[in-house]
Amino acid sequence: MQFEVLTRAMWLVYGATDAAIAKLSVPLSLEAEQGAKNLPNASEMIEQIGKRVGQGVPAAAHQMLAHFKHGCWTAMNSFVHGGIHPLRRNGDGFPVDLALQVLRNSNGLSTMTGMTLAVLAGDEAVTRPMSKIQPEFADCLPDLLQP
Repeated sequence: MQFEVLTRAMWLVYGATDAAIAKLSVPLSLEAEQGAKNLPNASEMIEQIGKRVGQGVPAAAHQMLAHFKHGCWTAMNSFVHGGIHPLRRNGDGFPVDLALQVLRNSNGLSTMTGMTLAVLAGDEAVTRPMSKIQPEFADCLPDLLQP
């Protein structure tokens, strides 16, 4: 769920049309809820962000989302929806290497979320230090976030 929320936030910053933003900006009602159902899914949002790379959208924003989704999507959905992954981890245990990767992935989501919030602040005094976190803590992040 964290990944999908982060993807939606980054899409709203980098890829959403004014019409899509308007669907999420209206007061909550049954009609507004219906209108928001037609918004893109995570894959479509990532694709739309990718189409805007070089047009005010940093390539890293798209790359991080695309790589994270590619490497983690199936397992993340399995955990969210009670699939085979949580059942097997319960039955077979959690190997140390896998537990460490899950921790790195969680750190990666937090780092991407922090950078998105820094971008929203619109202040280099916030974004500059945030951009230094990735190289400084590379050993605690998934490979896709390492410089």
